[in-house]
Amino acid sequence: MKKLILILSILSYFLSAKSQNITGVSKAYSFNIQKKIIPPILVVKEGSVKFSDNDHNGRLDAYESAKLSFVIQNIGEGPAYGLKSFVEISSNITGLEIEKNQLINTIYSGNSEYVSIPIRANQFLSTGKVNMVINVKEPNGLDCNPIEVSFNTLQFQEPKIEIVDGVFSTANGSDMFEKKNPAKLNLVIQNTGQSKTDGIFVEIASPNDVIPLNGNSFSIGSLSPGESYRIPFDFIATNNFSKESVNFSVVAKEGYGKYGSSRNFSVKIHQKLDASKLVVQSDQFKQTQIKRDYLTSDVDREIPKNDRKYSYRYALVIGNEDYTSKQTNLSQEVNVAFARNDANSFKNYLISTLGFEKEHVMVINDATSAEMNREIDLLVRLAKNDPKSEIVFYYAGHGLPDDNKFPYLLPVDVSTINLTTGGISLSKLNSKLANSNAKKITIFLDACFSGGGRDQGLLAARGVKINPKEQTSLGNMIVFASSSGEERSLPYDEKQHGFFTYFLLKKLKETKGSVNFFELSKYLEKEVVRSTLINKKLQQTPHTNISPKVKDTWKTWSFR
Repeated sequence: MKKLILILSILSYFLSAKSQNITGVSKAYSFNIQKKIIPPILVVKEGSVKFSDNDHNGRLDAYESAKLSFVIQNIGEGPAYGLKSFVEISSNITGLEIEKNQLINTIYSGNSEYVSIPIRANQFLSTGKVNMVINVKEPNGLDCNPIEVSFNTLQFQEPKIEIVDGVFSTANGSDMFEKKNPAKLNLVIQNTGQSKTDGIFVEIASPNDVIPLNGNSFSIGSLSPGESYRIPFDFIATNNFSKESVNFSVVAKEGYGKYGSSRNFSVKIHQKLDASKLVVQSDQFKQTQIKRDYLTSDVDREIPKNDRKYSYRYALVIGNEDYTSKQTNLSQEVNVAFARNDANSFKNYLISTLGFEKEHVMVINDATSAEMNREIDLLVRLAKNDPKSEIVFYYAGHGLPDDNKFPYLLPVDVSTINLTTGGISLSKLNSKLANSNAKKITIFLDACFSGGGRDQGLLAARGVKINPKEQTSLGNMIVFASSSGEERSLPYDEKQHGFFTYFLLKKLKETKGSVNFFELSKYLEKEVVRSTLINKKLQQTPHTNISPKVKDTWKTWSFR
């Protein structure tokens, strides 16, 4: 009973307290719940800004790709989030393709980030200077200092893939192109334009019954301005080939598809080919100076054209180079280097530049005694038959004096043993030509008569040199001789001609044939002497022999 009374008393007390109003003030407290900010500090790493283009010349060219790169460092204590790079260009350069906005990875304190902005130039790129500003933005405005960059651009410079030269040669040591014997077409492909191009390949189309021995398609790859590439194309004409000439069509193509070229080359069956080894010359924005890589001399290319023809002009041109084929007791050194090339080039100038009709120019290479005498007699008969006639006689080859020092031209089948019976006496040659009654008689002799030849000679091999007797010119005659006294007539190896003939052709090319004989005589003497001293350390002095009959008029003679 006592427990019940106690419980009811306690319950009554709590109910009474709940019904009362109680008031009071608690002490006030404040709390800062904002997170503390630790900022990043962004800088460009010193020396890290670089411009890199494909050809590493520091300039952006049309069709070229490049990149602008730099390194951003965070030297602050806080991370850098949400970074972006923005590119602004203030120049009016067309044809640029640049990624102007780029996200950058988060850079934590003490770390760095490499940034690369790709740049490309299309075909419409203009020449000028690009001024560029790159801003790296941070969301809270804690940006990196701007990066200023400038670089030059160059509009498209066309490449030009040329088939610069092509020369035929035999592959079996002979100098004659024949069916069933391997031969070679040596080609030079060169970029003579002003920009690099790739994807270059060459195709050679050959006729039926001519078999390419090393294929007819050649991949070259790329060529920079001035760079060249050699292609040796080997072939053989079968016994079934029935035409007189083998004709090849050569096509060079490149990656752009419009800067290639094509050329045709032809070689005749039974044609003599040069047996001498070929000596070939090879080579900011200034234009690249292109030196074409030719297999032939400068005087053999782009020969001046003269449309006017002189029907009363006649010429005999002889190039005696190969003496060993007719005389087996002689060594190869006895042959006259480049004599055939001399003769063939001079013939081309007679026809193209000096107005000679093609059928009026007789050419014989490696001529025997009988052939030389026959053609000399024919030249004289032609002149006698034409009252207005003018004649030219050209000879490149060996000359020799007899025991009495009288000079002779040497056919390929004549030696010291039968010199006086088979050789062509210079005195008798002058008499024959003078008796033709031609109005003008011009003789060019690229030969010496001292017993020496081009570097080696028939008598020079025995250590003998003779000062030959000077022959008097007759009638209406002028003789241009390549050397004087005991001097030798020397080969200009680099130009693949004799020195005398090279400078003779050079003057005809420079003047387009419009040079009088006096100017030509002085030019030959000066240039041949100078060049032989520089290149051979030997002196060769051309001289001009004038007939008394024309001593007052010869200086004004010319071919034009």
